[in-house]
Amino acid sequence: MKVLLTGANGFVGRHLMSSLLDAGYSVTAAVRDPGGFRRQWPSIDVMDCDFMIDQHAAVWRARLAGFDVVVNCAGVLQRSPGVDPEAIHHLGPAALFDACRDLKLRKVIQISAISAREGVETEYAQTKCRGDAHLMALDLDWVILKPSLLYAKGSYGGTSLIRALSALPLAIPLPGSGDQAFQPLHLDDLGRSLVKLLEDPAAGKQVLEPAGPETLSLKDILLQYRRWLGIRGGLCIPVPLWLVRAVCRMGDLLGIGALRTTSLEQILEGNCGDNQGFEEAIGFRPRSLAEALQNDPSDVQDRWHAQLYFFAVLATFALSATWILSGVIGLWVLPDVGEQVAGRIGLTGAAALAAALGACLMDILVGAWVALRRAPGLCALVQVTIILGYTLVLGIAIPELWGDPFGSLIKNLPMLALIPIWAVLAKSK
Repeated sequence: MKVLLTGANGFVGRHLMSSLLDAGYSVTAAVRDPGGFRRQWPSIDVMDCDFMIDQHAAVWRARLAGFDVVVNCAGVLQRSPGVDPEAIHHLGPAALFDACRDLKLRKVIQISAISAREGVETEYAQTKCRGDAHLMALDLDWVILKPSLLYAKGSYGGTSLIRALSALPLAIPLPGSGDQAFQPLHLDDLGRSLVKLLEDPAAGKQVLEPAGPETLSLKDILLQYRRWLGIRGGLCIPVPLWLVRAVCRMGDLLGIGALRTTSLEQILEGNCGDNQGFEEAIGFRPRSLAEALQNDPSDVQDRWHAQLYFFAVLATFALSATWILSGVIGLWVLPDVGEQVAGRIGLTGAAALAAALGACLMDILVGAWVALRRAPGLCALVQVTIILGYTLVLGIAIPELWGDPFGSLIKNLPMLALIPIWAVLAKSK
């Protein structure tokens, strides 16, 4: 069968694509950035699609010719500039599903979420619900999968946050008591399930809740990951939920990975499903978390990622604050120190004042750019260029700065080391 897989460049989509290809299916990936996808997977067919725009069935009917199956994996945790969960979870998929009905495709499989149910008030859950409801109302051979916590050898979003929490050096903070329940499912088992459902002609018009064979608390999961990473200790410290919510609100404002209000609410709403019904439908027992971790031991890359996860936030704050404070302090002392420094490099009068003012404003703008984390590679290049320029000009014009006991120029060396590390971390997801 020929399969169209939407959201194929996401964490779940990439693993399901691999499972489909291993099973011999012809897969076309429907993604928002086909150029970036081709760079990573040049041998896989790719289609340009964007649920923010493609919200009419006629658009999809033209694209679906020749396909037998559609698997929709597209999803976003929460709203952000240029990203609307209503479009990505409901309006865009609804148009795609209508086109599938019009063309009488063999099967449509929707990857939803365990929290997509009435009573869960997050925008993520409610928009997923509307997309699911639209599909269920159509005369199609459809299957909706609502998985619990999905994990793999790699990580993304919530699983990255779990690993990072488990790897903290002194103790593991728990939201509340840490007794929130999960049924973790390995993505390879979800992929194997997907293939079995595609091969079963009787598997239609049903909602399944893919879940692992055991129920674990968040505390249990964190401790298992800590042991898997090979990190000593395991002291857990309960953190009041009001404080966790405050930190997550800060994460909303700063855009800090999975440390968001939506993530917390998804955890608190419950993540357990009907694993027995799921196992009956797929005909096998998924692996437990302990079995999967034992069969796929951690490597140094796993420990690096877990231990550097929060460092990415710290590095962003440190660099941004350094640039902004440098500019603000420079403006404060501009009439005296700024013009004196400019004079030492051969500028006087209005030119000296303009150069000092320009340098201060440039520092502030660079600090804001770092905080936004837009185009981090280019931002890092600009930072390195400016620091090298400052060091070269001031080091030649005012050589005594090299002997400054406060390290006026020497401090540029760790900055030059930190900036490329920050750029790598800022680009990681």
